[in-house]
Amino acid sequence: MEVAASALAAAARRATTRVRRWTLVVVALSAGLAVSGCAGVRTPAPESRPAELASPTPGRTTAVSEPTAVETLDDLQQVFRQIVAAPPAAAQARADELWKALVDDPGVPVVFADGVVFLYRGRAETVEWRGSFNRWSAPGLAGSRLGGTDLWIGYLDLPAASRIEYKIVVDGETWLLDQANPATGYSGLTGATNVVALPGFTVTDEGRQRPGVTPGVLQDGLSIASRNLGYTVDYWVYTPAGYDGLARLPVLYLLDGNDFVDDRMGALPRVLDNMIAAGRIRPLLAVFTDAREPGNPGHNRREDEFLVHPVEHAAFIADELVPAIDAAYRTDPDPEARAIAGVSYGGLAATFIAASRPDVFHNLGAFSPSLWAVDSPEHLADDRQRAGAVRMKPVLDTVTTCGGEAASPCVPIRVFVGAGIPDWDVGDLTSLVRVLERQGYAVAFHEAREGHTWHQWRGLADEMVAWLFGAG
Repeated sequence: MEVAASALAAAARRATTRVRRWTLVVVALSAGLAVSGCAGVRTPAPESRPAELASPTPGRTTAVSEPTAVETLDDLQQVFRQIVAAPPAAAQARADELWKALVDDPGVPVVFADGVVFLYRGRAETVEWRGSFNRWSAPGLAGSRLGGTDLWIGYLDLPAASRIEYKIVVDGETWLLDQANPATGYSGLTGATNVVALPGFTVTDEGRQRPGVTPGVLQDGLSIASRNLGYTVDYWVYTPAGYDGLARLPVLYLLDGNDFVDDRMGALPRVLDNMIAAGRIRPLLAVFTDAREPGNPGHNRREDEFLVHPVEHAAFIADELVPAIDAAYRTDPDPEARAIAGVSYGGLAATFIAASRPDVFHNLGAFSPSLWAVDSPEHLADDRQRAGAVRMKPVLDTVTTCGGEAASPCVPIRVFVGAGIPDWDVGDLTSLVRVLERQGYAVAFHEAREGHTWHQWRGLADEMVAWLFGAG
């Protein structure tokens, strides 16, 4: 499917700088060709449009020019024109040459100041790119095949200094990693992913192992039989280096703990190791609950716990797990010393637990909390989830309608909120943060230039623990 030239041309005019410079041997073709290229699109619904191609002007010939520097999207578009206009064998040879040059330097995808050119080589009926920029939904960014070659291209406009994850989808069903891009990530939803960042993107990631840092101990194989949930829940406990000489440790409870302990995703034990060693936070204990069924990790119970049975899940955490941890470890039992945190639906569940059980938790970490599920339950998967959201709503409403002349006092919690670009994540949370601030809550809000990904949440983890458990 060909893509409109006008959109690519407009994108080319916008892209005036390059991250790096590379040189190609450009074939000089006749003028007067209709342009075929890749279209700039706006998220969250990428799309492509047909474009008409014209043949070279009769009587004109092709010639090889001197090597030409390709520094802008307009330069790259010119090469695309040449490939489309060339005879089939020459077009494929030119596409092969272009691919090799781009892979060698600057790399694939090709990154500009305000967008990315994706490329894929292979025979296919359709090629598209899906990722954090469109919440991994279909349709993705539709690719355009360059003439009769096996080279496919797609252009995506992106917010400045942003980072995305993506995969290639061939013929609507085969998901592939971009083998030309060595930068990868990992998601519990899509497995391994590719990563690309625009110039200026920065992040502090404490999830990498550092030399010279004495790690804490992550104890696994722990479980507790829950009366409230009616089944057994596995969990991990992190104790900091030097634990035997410590006392009255604050405790951080993590929902979706199976992802938080995974070094490919949350890597939170490493985050805590590095921050404690650097003196940024006090030594603390961390408890990671496993949302998966013991012995059957393919059965993830998180939506049942977080959405269908939120009250029972909150009672399990507050009335069963917390007392068990306090009895077995050197913890500080004061609610001021406890925090509950989670991501996405887990961020919603953590918010509900903190709001409904302030007798146990006075600190909350909510990463991309799916509060939309309570405000718009009609978008949830089934009636049981919708009923659970209805149960949560009155409690959550009291958080923002308390104090002053209201019937109820405000909940004594400190709140950390982390989120990505609104269109890529759970919407705009700034209005909620402003309401909480007006109600007198202590709130820290961090917005990353990313989507609904573990890259985002791991990158904000140090800000969360520093704010909740800072050494100062």
